[in-house]
Amino acid sequence: MSTDLEKYLKENRKKLDVESPDDESIWEGIRSGIHNEKNGSEKPRGKIILMRFRNIAAIVLIALLAGYVISDIIGDISLNRRITLASIDNELGKKEKDYKELIRYKKQEIGSFDDIDNVIVNELVEELNRLDTIYNTVMDDLNRNGYNEKIVNIIFDTYEKKIRILELIIMETNKTQKYENQENIAL
Repeated sequence: MSTDLEKYLKENRKKLDVESPDDESIWEGIRSGIHNEKNGSEKPRGKIILMRFRNIAAIVLIALLAGYVISDIIGDISLNRRITLASIDNELGKKEKDYKELIRYKKQEIGSFDDIDNVIVNELVEELNRLDTIYNTVMDDLNRNGYNEKIVNIIFDTYEKKIRILELIIMETNKTQKYENQENIAL
C-alpha cells in the first residue's frame, strides 16, 4: 500500500507542487455543495430531530439549574439562616461549644428549677431568663449586622454570667439541702 502511494506521488509531483490553489476546482466544489442543499440532500430528518431533542434537553437542564440556584438563594433569605460563631471562626466555635457543654452540665447538676422553693434561687432563675433574652438579641444582631468583636464579647460574657449564676444556684440549693438535713437530724 505504501508503494502505491509513493508511485502516485512520484508520478503526480508536478501537479501537486503548486504555489497557488486551483480556484476553478474550489469554486466547483462550493457550487456543487450549494446545488446539493437545494436539491434536498440536506441532513437526514433523524439527525435534525436528535439535534432538536439535544437542544431542548440542554435548555431544560439550564432552566432546572437556574431554578435550583434561585431557590437556594431565596431559601437562605426566607429561612433566615443564622450565623454561628463556628461559621465565623473555628476557635470561636470551639470556645462556644465548651461554654454550652459546661452550662448543660451545670443544669443537669441542678435538675429541675420547678422543684426548688427558694426566693434567692427563683431570682437567680429570673436572671438566667434575662440573660437568655440578651443572648437572643445579640445573636439577632450578629445575624443582621455580621461579625463584630463587641457582639462576640457580649455573647461570651452572657455565657460566663450564666455559668456563675448556675454555680450560685447549685451553692444555694446545696446550702438549703444541708440546712434541712441538719434540721432533720436535730429533731
